[in-house]
Amino acid sequence: MRTPIHDFLKSYAARGTLRLHMPGGKGSPYLHDITEISGADVLYESSGIIRESEDCAAALFGAAASCYSCGGSTLAIQAMLAAASAATGRCRIAAGRCSHRSLVSAAVLLGLDIDWIYPDEFPSGAVTPERVEAALTPGTAAVFVTSVDYLGGECDIAGISEVCRRHGVLLLADNAHGAYKVFTGDHPIALGADMTADSAHKTLPALTGAAYVHLADASFREPVKSAMALFGSSSPSYLMLESLDLCNRFIAEEREAALAALNGVSELKKALTAEGIPLRQSDAMRIVIDANALGYTGAEYAELMRKAGAECEMGGGRFAVLLLSVSQRAEDFGRALEIIKSLPRRAPIAPRDIPVIRPERVMPPREAYLSPSETVPVSRAAGRVCSGIQSPCPPCVPIVMPGERISSEAAGIMESYGISVIGTVK
Repeated sequence: MRTPIHDFLKSYAARGTLRLHMPGGKGSPYLHDITEISGADVLYESSGIIRESEDCAAALFGAAASCYSCGGSTLAIQAMLAAASAATGRCRIAAGRCSHRSLVSAAVLLGLDIDWIYPDEFPSGAVTPERVEAALTPGTAAVFVTSVDYLGGECDIAGISEVCRRHGVLLLADNAHGAYKVFTGDHPIALGADMTADSAHKTLPALTGAAYVHLADASFREPVKSAMALFGSSSPSYLMLESLDLCNRFIAEEREAALAALNGVSELKKALTAEGIPLRQSDAMRIVIDANALGYTGAEYAELMRKAGAECEMGGGRFAVLLLSVSQRAEDFGRALEIIKSLPRRAPIAPRDIPVIRPERVMPPREAYLSPSETVPVSRAAGRVCSGIQSPCPPCVPIVMPGERISSEAAGIMESYGISVIGTVK
């Protein structure tokens, strides 16, 4: 597998060239930390080594084209939505209600209206093809779904894709947590999505913030690149780009190791179940422990694991989430099993699940966000119109969106979610 970015950076460092250019470290301590110098290509107008590396990624993922992001899936999502809106001339999307806050931020920046598609539970991204179809209007530019979501839930991408094709709308998938699906054959691009945002760093061996936009139609490459230039930094990290370049090599040459890691996750789930550890059904790369059934909140259980020498991806509400990777070491699975087996169990506590609510929409997200606002305690927010985008991270799914009226129920849920103050329209 060619690694043109890595090869260029290695060659440049070896030449000992006097660095009279950014960044200020001048190669110390990061020899490969450069800017867009001659020969290094330009990320948002890639035609050289970056384009060559992106084409390698596209071939590996089965996409018509791929674009690298140094702004994570947040930038990828902004770019997908901008490209979809520009291509259709429409500013309306249908989206799963439990979407990452980056979708809401993009709606504010782009002036999009959102028709929400509600799931059965919070914060599930899983919505059905039937609910997607019911949300479509003649003005819908695209459908936006989250699959995989933070608790490992997945959508029927193939079924939703068929609905979108019938109605002539684009399907965009937030696959930030599912980049590993390049190994499993069920990547959203393979199932009919038009564009996907994949965070390489979540489940593949890439630096934090490194991500892809994968495209089923190469004609979207330039609109996506243009949107990235609009929203992203003009100083992309070559360390991130190199990590994506080297990630291509891993995908091409370490398939056996990746599949072994995937199998390790599966076997760990079986072993935990055999030990009586209650697990929520989830995707192939995470383990979601029902902490309430073991007598703890998710945060308490995560703290137990921390003290035992393991750090969870998330502990909150009812669950503790363990996120694994295709480069996970074989010995990690046995160690995780022993740590979890060693933790004390208590009498189950009643789960405090957050209900799915449907707040009244008063104004578009952009209008609300840009209106004069004031921050108030959530305890006094009932009846006011939300102006901000507030949510704990993770899972970064807002309860109330900008432009929606905050009900007493919503205020109570936000308080239980750990939100104490919120921006509201004056």
